[in-house]
Order: sequence, then structure tokens, then C-alpha cells
Amino acid sequence: MKKYIYIPTGNEVWLDVAIELYKKNIADPVLWLGDDHHYLKAKEVFGEAVISKQDFIFYPERIKGINYKGENADFFLSENYLRAKDRCLKMMDRLDLYGTFNRLDREIIFNKLTIWILKRIEQSKPNALVFSETPHSHAYYLIYEVCLYLNLEIIKFNTWLPVPLLFIQDMKTDARQIKGNFSSTLSEQFKEDIINSVKCLANLKSKDSYELPAMKIQRFESQWKSMIIYFIQAGLLAGIKEYWFQTRMFFNSHYYPINPYKIGFFGRARNKWLRRKNLIKEFNKNSEAIDLRSNYVYFALHFEPERTTNPDGGVFHDQAIAISKLRDLVPDNIDIFVKEHPTHFYRADRGSRGRSPIYYDFLSNINGVKLVPQNISSLSLIENSIFNATITGSVCYESAIMGKQSLIFGDSWFNGCPNVSLWNASLSYEDIVNKKTFTTDQIIEFLLTEYELYAVPGCLNRATQNKFHNYLNDTFQKEEFEGVLHLLKGFFSKL
Repeated sequence: MKKYIYIPTGNEVWLDVAIELYKKNIADPVLWLGDDHHYLKAKEVFGEAVISKQDFIFYPERIKGINYKGENADFFLSENYLRAKDRCLKMMDRLDLYGTFNRLDREIIFNKLTIWILKRIEQSKPNALVFSETPHSHAYYLIYEVCLYLNLEIIKFNTWLPVPLLFIQDMKTDARQIKGNFSSTLSEQFKEDIINSVKCLANLKSKDSYELPAMKIQRFESQWKSMIIYFIQAGLLAGIKEYWFQTRMFFNSHYYPINPYKIGFFGRARNKWLRRKNLIKEFNKNSEAIDLRSNYVYFALHFEPERTTNPDGGVFHDQAIAISKLRDLVPDNIDIFVKEHPTHFYRADRGSRGRSPIYYDFLSNINGVKLVPQNISSLSLIENSIFNATITGSVCYESAIMGKQSLIFGDSWFNGCPNVSLWNASLSYEDIVNKKTFTTDQIIEFLLTEYELYAVPGCLNRATQNKFHNYLNDTFQKEEFEGVLHLLKGFFSKL
């Protein structure tokens, strides 16, 4: 039986498949660090291999008794360690609720998790690491880099955007695992939905009132009515939980690095308010009027912190690096119009965790880079650009369907799509602008071929289930289980 480290999301299929693989003597998860939604059930089956995500990610300072004896200590001198440290400390922005989670605490937590991981892997001796989605917490990404250093096989499941489909991707080579002999009774529905989604985007130019799907959701969420509904349904409860937790921590002698100075309720609220206020103020100061008739390349910023940049961006997990390289790629007489992701301004304190107000001043210091006001539509920027660029965002997929060339810097589900270039060191500006433009039908053909080769029905996580709730019925869930099981059996058979 193969041994593996398993990091699943909260979707029930990941638990069910792991149990089935274990019962059939195919694979045994010797270290389980998934969503705590499965914790009790997984603990019943896999015992001490199951570790609480809550403890591991949110309270690592409480981990005791590691008894590290120098196992695989050369990892600390490796490129993997340096890369992991750079990206993981940035990922910890997600936890920095009040702007007080400092570098010293982040660094020692990172090192403590490192010795814990090195110790557990040496004890359990796994053959592989399996993620049900891209590792985008600091702890999960650190496990990835340790396993990469130790030369374990590493895979992740990836998802499509238009329909609920999954495929396995090798995290060393980015190669997708061919699904082989697996068929779905939902295949015709998937194909029809893929075709319709592409045709809808292809017809944008004839629909003046149309909004890109993501932009429509963001506009709706930014309305006062939606914000009030969200506050009542989720925000109020979250606020009460946060207040109660921080009150307990105030009287607790335990050192809590997220709020080490025991800032009270009003102080915490003031910190959040000022972070958001400063971000908006600096954006307004640095944004400028633009002329859509000029020659420009459009770069769409991602919301941060989010996995679509870190870690999916790879070396471009910092968007400042991507924009700097884009400036080097594009001739000096061509402007670069940069648009901020609108959710940075209306998702309360979340957006201000992932963007420094000084970021906008940084952009203004790059020749020809102009920060676009928020009232300029993304659709207009796509239509009038020479080409479009982003790290992994759907704006490049959408612009490709609309007949525009686009450039992505990271790992996206639509890698290889016609009209989309993936950045590499030898790529030139001329390579992009002189590239053959493919038709909508050719893009559809590409997507249907990808589906037939690699994809099975399935949702990565519970958020994806909510997005595709209209698909969720007994037939879909049955084929989701069979499809994920089929892919994993194929992976373990080759170890």
C-alpha cells in the first residue's frame, strides 16, 4: 500500500475517496492535514495520522514536544527553504487581522513549522503528497517545498472555471494526468455548457450592457443592500466570534502573535478602518485619467491575498515583479494601464491585508505605467488594448475568446488556450502581437479536447459547490466520487 500526505478541502468526496483507497489497500494517508470539517470522521479511520488544521495553521505557537533531532537539516540551506520563506511569510498576510503580525513572529513560526514537518515526514516516510487544491496557506505551501526538496511525487487537483470539472496536475512538471478509460453520463451537458459559455463571451462586443461575470458579482457585492445582507448572514456572526475570542485572549497569558499588544475592540476596529482608508486615499492620489485611444497593454491586478497569485504565480507571486518584467517586454512608447481589483476597496479589511498603500506609488514610478480609475470598465480596457496581461486571471481567458491576444505569468486552468501566451524568458513583444489569432470555434475545440483528455466531474471545495449548486444531484455526486477515485487510482498505480 502506498503512503501519502493528504491535504483535502471540506468537500465530502475527498474523505470518501481516501477511505475507499484505504479499504482497497491502494493508499494510506500517513499524515492528514485537511479541512477540519472531516476531522472527527478521518480520525476514526486514520487515527494519529490526522492533525487539526485549526491548530496547525492558526495556533502553531502552541505546538509542543516536537523533539527535532536535525532530520533533513540541509533543507535549511536549500533554495526550497528560501523560496518557501519568501512566499509563506507573504501568505501570512491572511492572518494579519490588525496589522500587528510582525516579521519576527512570522519567521519563527515558519521555522517551527519547518522542524515539525521535517520530523513528521522522516517518521512517516510517505511516497507522495496529494493536494485537493493548490496549497495557498503558509503551512501547506511549506509542506509542498519540503516534499519537493525530498523529491516526493506531488500532485494537486485543479478546476475549470465555466463548469465543475477536475483534473490532476503534476506540481513538478505542470503536466496534466490523462484520465484514461472513464466516461460520464453528464458529458453532453458539460460540452453544451462549455460551448455556450464561450459563445456568450465571444458576443460581448454586441452587448453594450453586458458585464464580465466576475465584475457583475463584484458590483453586486459592493452595493449597500448586498453588504447589509452579507453582514446579517455572515459578518455579524463572524464579528461576535472575533470579539469573544479576542476577549478571551486579552485575559489569557498565552502569547498571541496576531494581536500581541492586546489591542481592544475599538482599537482593532480603528486599525481596520485606517488600513482601508489609507489604501483608498493612496489609490485616488495615484490614479490618473487615461485615453483608451492610445496604444497600451492592459494589466489586471489580482485581489490579494489569494492563491491565484501566491502560489499560482510562481516566481511572479508578487505582482510588482510581473509588472516590472512586462515593462521590460513592452516598448517604451507603449503605455501599460493597470487596473486595481475592485474588491480591495469593499471587502472590509480583507483587501487591505494584501496591498500596501505604497504599492500605488511604486506603480507611478515605472515609466508609462498608469493606474486606471475604477470607473473605467474592464471590458473597455480589453477591447481597446494591444493585448492583455495578468498573473492567472480570467481576464486573459475572456479576452482570448473575444479575439485579443493575452499574456499570463503563472499557472492557470486554461494554460495552452489559443490566443493566450505563457510568459517565458525568451518571449518577445513581437511574439505576442504577431501571433496568429484563433477563432472562437478553435477555442471551443481546444476546451473540448482538454475535457476529453483530462477532466472528470467534481468540485474542489465547498465554495465551488455553492457556485455550481445547480449541478449538484445524486448523479453528479456519484460520478464525482467515481471520477476522483479513478484519477487517484491511476496516480498511485504509477508510483
